[in-house]
Amino acid sequence: MQQLDGLDAFFALNERQHAPMHIAALSVYKPSTTKHKNFLQQEIHQSFQERLSTSPIFRRRLFNVSYGMDHPYWIEDQNFDLKHHIFSHSIKDHNGDLESLLANLHAQAMNMTRPLWEVHVIHGLGTLKGYDKGAFGLYLKVHHAAMDGVSGTEILAGLHNLAPQPFSPSEQTDDWQPDAVPSQWALGRQACINNLRKPVNLTWQARKLIPSFKKAASLKISDHTPKVSWQKSPFNTRIDAERNILLLRFDFGRLRQIRRHYPHTTVNHVMLSIVGGALRRYLIALNSLPENPLASMVPVNVRNRDSNVAGNAISMLLANLRTDIECPLQRLQAVRDAANNAKDFSKSIGRTAITSLVREMPNSLGAATLRTLSALAYWPGGIAAPACTIVSNVPGPPVPLYFNDAKMVDMVCLGLIIDHLGLFHVATSYNGVMTLSVLSSPSSLTKPEVYRRCLQESYEALDEAVSREANSSHSPPAKRA
Repeated sequence: MQQLDGLDAFFALNERQHAPMHIAALSVYKPSTTKHKNFLQQEIHQSFQERLSTSPIFRRRLFNVSYGMDHPYWIEDQNFDLKHHIFSHSIKDHNGDLESLLANLHAQAMNMTRPLWEVHVIHGLGTLKGYDKGAFGLYLKVHHAAMDGVSGTEILAGLHNLAPQPFSPSEQTDDWQPDAVPSQWALGRQACINNLRKPVNLTWQARKLIPSFKKAASLKISDHTPKVSWQKSPFNTRIDAERNILLLRFDFGRLRQIRRHYPHTTVNHVMLSIVGGALRRYLIALNSLPENPLASMVPVNVRNRDSNVAGNAISMLLANLRTDIECPLQRLQAVRDAANNAKDFSKSIGRTAITSLVREMPNSLGAATLRTLSALAYWPGGIAAPACTIVSNVPGPPVPLYFNDAKMVDMVCLGLIIDHLGLFHVATSYNGVMTLSVLSSPSSLTKPEVYRRCLQESYEALDEAVSREANSSHSPPAKRA
């Protein structure tokens, strides 16, 4: 048994029917030979059966403490059955609309009494533009309480090879053993101890943070970098149960050329600038652009290099998107400066300071906070928030991966949305292509196709501006008459 810490427990406790707390990845494959649907389904089932030992998430489930007295525990599931986790779909049954199929699958909550993962095999992707004959997809979704983006890529690595290997059933033994159901009396006694200890630890952690916050507040910030402000946006509202998904693809090599145009600029800064430009265009179209620039939450990996824990080890930065700047070049530089300032602020208070506070928060306090946030979602016009979206960068492998003998040709990652934060961007790089997924609900992004166009136009405007400035800087000086 393993008890969930503060952040993992937050995702488990925040599970709602209209806001399920899972993240996902879609991998599309080109097999070496076209296989019948039934044979392929059987091969995938057997392949996952043999790979169950690659990650602890596959066979453990949540076990809740009575009356919500304490954080839940992970236990090895006595009733684990692989057939409850692998499903089959045909893209033909969804009119060839991959985004719509993914949106439907992503909107469905998982059974919280079973291990919190599912694999959906999507057959017939070879009929779509851009995919070869026989292509199929694996949509893997896992509850955020079990993993974050970084541990998710490690799980994907455990399911793949660096070279094609035709499938052949293995006879390897598996020494996995299920856990006995724990006693609620013993867990209740431990909960009492934890509830006495955590307030003391929470106070101690808060006292330790005070000098760090004072030091961070004294950092010198450039005059043209405004502070993050609390304000309302159309995305800070109550979400509904439906989901919209947009998928856009960019040349990863070109994004790297753009980031090299200015010093101390990363691909993540480029993506933040593109999102900032798209939000500006979209809100202008809705006549809803605020005077103060909007900001984004950016997940940051704080996992130790030698850590093999599959749960969450993330913190958050607040990065200004500079939606108040029209020029794409000026916005890129301003976004870079704002992100670097946010990174310096995070270093000053400690990379794990906020997660340490959440870890020591009593279960009753966390539950009360969630109920309050849910109630505020019904406030007319929404509430002011420090961020309007989340922008996450998940670096995928730079080389092709293989699932048995099938080559992965495409990779997409999906985040999650909650009340007050109904827009989530994930930029995933794989084998020279950057795929940007945009997750929303109809209530938070009312015109998704308009926003798709705004994202594409924002990228093109930045690309053209960088090319124009680069050409002008390398052009020979004009001859005098």
